[in-house]
Amino acid sequence: MYYLGVDWGKSKCGLAIADEENLIASSYKQVSEPDLYQEILFFSRKESIKKIILGFHEDLKREKKFRDFLEKIKELNIELELENEKFSTQMAQKNLIKADRKKISQIDDVESARIILQGWLDKNNSK
Repeated sequence: MYYLGVDWGKSKCGLAIADEENLIASSYKQVSEPDLYQEILFFSRKESIKKIILGFHEDLKREKKFRDFLEKIKELNIELELENEKFSTQMAQKNLIKADRKKISQIDDVESARIILQGWLDKNNSK
């Protein structure tokens, strides 16, 4: 079974995965916001998802697209947990710069999703 980390954005979103045995988050892919739900649905049919960890910050409450996405995800009957994503994009960009990656703004959402998921894994499996 997998954990799926999601960094939601108005135009592009990042996905990360971790299996429940290794508990190490890995970058999965970047998708456009309109395609995000279908990608999660496709992944959930291909692999068993134990829980979706969705990056969240207070400003997202005002985004209708985010609230609509949240309602659709709840319909999948997959356990969902919101995880504070404060500063995940800045952390992602710093990680990518250190790794000497090019076109950082095109891939920082996937790294943000990995950071969100790994933070959640670390916090919840150290108990």
